[in-house]
Amino acid sequence: MRKSQIFTLFLGVVLFFSACRREISWDNRVAAPLFRSTLNLGQIDSKYLDHTASDSSYKLSYENLVYTYRMANVRAYDTGLTASFTLKRLKLTDRSIVQQITLGQINPLFKLLDGQTANIPEQNQGNLTPVDIDASAFFETATLDSGFLDISISNNLPVKVKLVIFELTNAGDNSEVAYDSFTNIPIGGKVTKRIDLKDKTVTKTLKGSIKQLVTEASSGPVLIDASKGVDLELTVSRLHPRYAVAAFPTQNVIDQNEGLTVFMGGAEVKYFKAKAGNLKIKLASTIQEDMTMLFEIPSATKGGKVLSSVVKLPAAPPNGVSTRDEFFDLTDYLIDFRGKDPDVKDTVNTFHQILVVRLDSSGRKVAIGLSDSIRIDYRMESLIPDYAIGYMGQSLNQSGDQKAPFDLFKGLNGDLKFKDFKVSLIVRNSIGAEGRIKIRSLAGENVFTKNTVKLNSMSLNNDILISAPPFRRDAFVESEIVLDGTNSNIKAFIENLPQMLDYNLDMEINPNENLNLYKDFVFDNSKVDILMKVEFPAEFSLNQFVLRDTQSVDWTAIAGLDRIKSAKMDVRIKNSFPLGAKLQLMLLDEKEKGIASLDIDPADNVIEPGVADANGYPTAQSETVFSIGIGRDKVDALKKAKFIAITTTLTGDGKMKKLYDNSTISISTTVDFEYEVRYGK
Repeated sequence: MRKSQIFTLFLGVVLFFSACRREISWDNRVAAPLFRSTLNLGQIDSKYLDHTASDSSYKLSYENLVYTYRMANVRAYDTGLTASFTLKRLKLTDRSIVQQITLGQINPLFKLLDGQTANIPEQNQGNLTPVDIDASAFFETATLDSGFLDISISNNLPVKVKLVIFELTNAGDNSEVAYDSFTNIPIGGKVTKRIDLKDKTVTKTLKGSIKQLVTEASSGPVLIDASKGVDLELTVSRLHPRYAVAAFPTQNVIDQNEGLTVFMGGAEVKYFKAKAGNLKIKLASTIQEDMTMLFEIPSATKGGKVLSSVVKLPAAPPNGVSTRDEFFDLTDYLIDFRGKDPDVKDTVNTFHQILVVRLDSSGRKVAIGLSDSIRIDYRMESLIPDYAIGYMGQSLNQSGDQKAPFDLFKGLNGDLKFKDFKVSLIVRNSIGAEGRIKIRSLAGENVFTKNTVKLNSMSLNNDILISAPPFRRDAFVESEIVLDGTNSNIKAFIENLPQMLDYNLDMEINPNENLNLYKDFVFDNSKVDILMKVEFPAEFSLNQFVLRDTQSVDWTAIAGLDRIKSAKMDVRIKNSFPLGAKLQLMLLDEKEKGIASLDIDPADNVIEPGVADANGYPTAQSETVFSIGIGRDKVDALKKAKFIAITTTLTGDGKMKKLYDNSTISISTTVDFEYEVRYGK
C-alpha cells in the first residue's frame, strides 16, 4: 500500500512538470481615433487634430514640408594672407663717413714747407700710400643685394685738381669695392660719383687708395698747409643686404594697409554679421631682434570697438625660431565688406585690414642672412553669417525627380471619400530676395496600393512669384495656391491617401538679377519652404481602410524558452469605432522583416462594431475574444520574433461618418506556453 502511494505521488509530479504552463501578456492600445497612432498606433499625429468645440469631433489641419531651399552659397570661404620678409625687405641705415688725405700724405716734401709761402708746381703722383678707412659705423660686413656708395672728393688744396683716380678695397682680401676717376675739381670744390653696390661684399675695414693725382701749378706763391688736402666722404644709402652682421635700425619690415577679398560663393556682400568664426594668426621669426605686430581690421566692429591687437614676438635664439600664435573669436562682429574706403570706392566681399610689423632695434650687431625671415600667416576660418546684406546672386536650383514623405496618411490605405476639405500649396519665404518657383510635376503615391495620382492644376501652370520679407529675423512672407475641384484634380489626389510625394521643380533667386540694388539679405536660418497644407473635418465615407501598428516583444523574462513546443494566444479586442474590423498578426525579426503570420480562424476573426448613437457618437464598446493556436511549425518563428505587426482592417458602409475622440480599438493578449519535460534538468 505504501509503495502504491509513493508511485502515485511520483506519477503526479511527472505529469505536473510535463504539462507545466507559463504565461505572458501585453496590452496594445490601437491608440486613439482613426487618424491617430498611425491610425493610432501613430498614423496621424495628434498635433494635427483639433477638437470641434460643439460635439468633440475632430478637425484635421496638417502641413507637410515638400521642399526646402537654403542659401548655402552665402558663406565666407576660409581666406588667408601670408606676409613675410627676408633681407630683401630689410634695410640698413643710410650713413656717411669722412676720411682726409692731406697734402703731406700726397707729397712728404710739403711737410717741410708747412707754414711757408711758395709756388706749388704741377703735381702728378701715382700709387699713393693707401689710407685705412673704418666703416664699422655701417656694419661689420654685408653682402648687398642692392644699394649705393656715394664717393665725394672735396678739394681743400690751394690748387685745382685735374684728376683723381680712386680705388676702395676690403682690407682683408683686397677685393675691390669701388674704382672711379674724378676730374677738374676747383679749389674749394666737390665732385661726387655713385657706385652701384649690387652683388658687392663690403667689410668694416676698408682701404682707400689714390692711384693717380694730377694737380695744376699754383698761379703764384701760396701758403702751404700740410694738414689740408683732399677730403674723401663715403655715403651708403638704400642698402638691402643678402647677408649682414650689423646693428639694424628700428624699422617697419611689413606695412600693409589694403583690402582683402573673400570669396562668397557667388553672393556680393556689403555687410556681414558673424554668428561664428575665428581669426588665427601665426608668427615665426628667425631674426635675432624683437618684433612688434599691429593687426587691425577697421571694418570689423563689436560693441563699437574695432578688432585690433598688438602682439610682441621676442628675438629668435641663434640658429633658432621664435613663434607666437594668436586666436580671435569673430562671433558677433559686424564686418563692413565695402572695402578700404567705401566713400571713394564702394566694393563688395572686401574687408579693410592693416598689418604692420616693426623690428625693434636693440642696438646690438646681429647676423642676418637670406635664410632668415619673418613669416605671418593669418586666416579667417569657419565664418558663418548671423546675417548678410548685399546682392545674394542669381541662382537656379533644379531639384530633379525627388520624393518627400507625406505623413498624414502614414500607415493608412483603403477606400475613403472626404466630405469637405481645403488643400493649398504654400510657399513660405524668409530669404530677403525675390524669386520664383516652377512646379514641373507633383504626384501623390500610395506605397501600399502602388497607385500614383498626378496633381493637375491650371494654377500651377504659371510660375509662383516670391517676394522678400522685411529685414527681421524669422520674418517671412507666404504665397498660397488654393487647390479645389474647380481648378484641379485635388480630390482624387487626396483620396488616394498618398504616403509619398513625387516632385520636380525649379527654384530661382533674383531672376531679374540685382534689381534690389544690394539690399538683399539672408539670416543663418533663412530659407524657402514649399508646403502642402490640408484642412478638413474628420468626416468621410468609406468602404474599407487599414490601421497598422508594430509592437516590440521581449522574451528575456520567459524561462525555459528553448523547451517550448507549442503555445496558445488568447486575443481580447475592444472596439468603439462604429465599424467592423478584421485582425492580422505578423511576426517580425530584429530588422522588422516578416518571419511568419499567425493563423486566425476566419470564423473567429470578426471584430464587431462599437455601439453609436444616431449621430455616430460612440456610446459603448463591442468585445471580441478568440484564441490562436501556435503549433510547432510557428513556435520557432515565435521564439525569434522581436516585433509583432498588428493590422486592423475596418469596413464601412459607404456612408459619411464623423470621427470622435473616444473611438478606439484596444487589443490585449495572453500567451500560454506548453513545455517539454526534460528529465535530469
